[in-house]
This record gives sequence, structure tokens and C-alpha cells, in this order.
Amino acid sequence: MTASTPEGFRKLNVTDDFVGLVGPLWFKAEEDGLRIGLPLEKRHGNPMGWAHGGLLVTVADMVMGVGSGFSTGLFWPHPTISLTSEFVRGARLGQWLEGKARIARRTLNFCFASCDLVCGEEIVLVASGVFKVPDPEKIPEAARAAALSPPWKA
Repeated sequence: MTASTPEGFRKLNVTDDFVGLVGPLWFKAEEDGLRIGLPLEKRHGNPMGWAHGGLLVTVADMVMGVGSGFSTGLFWPHPTISLTSEFVRGARLGQWLEGKARIARRTLNFCFASCDLVCGEEIVLVASGVFKVPDPEKIPEAARAAALSPPWKA
């Protein structure tokens, strides 16, 4: 059994092939940021029947990276400079997993973010990281219009 995507969430279309392997990810824009999540399926599991730790860290990385994009207004990769995570408890397959980035500080070059991943109303992972703010002038011309018009503003 797999959880359904909660009402109001839209598919987050990213061009990252790796994220495509674990996704799709879903998002819901709120005034103070994006909620990003996915339903945990059998393919996300480890041999013990829980969500794989690598999946949880990948989702946290995306939550904070895309959350940094919400902060900067750019729907373009904000490369991970550093990321730390702590596993709090297991995430059950068949449930909805989600997180929301908290941007503690933003400079011209970096976003300092953190997030909690929640599954079944329980925190399963806490993470923090530093993300590079992309230079809009260096975004390829063919992709610049889309990068400057993020899907959460549609």
C-alpha cells in the first residue's frame, strides 16, 4: 500500500536524472516556503522494510536545495556545499514523507538551510546544509526564462 499525494500538491518537474529515479517529488507552495514530499513506495525500501537512509538524505537535500531556490526566486540548481543529517527514527513504507526548508541566512553566494523530514506525523530525519546561489547570468540562455519563472509562482 502506498500513501496518496495530499491535496494541493503538484509534481515538481526537475531535470535531475538521479532525482527522477526516486521521484517524482511533489510540492505545495506556502507563503513561507515549499512543502516537498513523496509517497514512500516499496522501491524506496531497505532490506528491513523501512525507507532507505540514502533516500531520506536525498529528499532532505532536495527540500533544502529547492527551498533555497524559493528564497532566491530561482528554479535552478543550488549546488550542495555541505550537508549534515541525523536519523531520528524509521520512515514506514506506504506513508507520505515531506519536509520544508527553513532558510536561516542568505548571502549573495550562499543559503544556509535546515529541515525536518516528517513521516506519519513523526520527525524521521533532521538536516542542515549550505547551498550555492547560482548566478542568473550563468544559467544557459535556453533555460533562463524557466529558471526565472519558478513553478511555485504559477
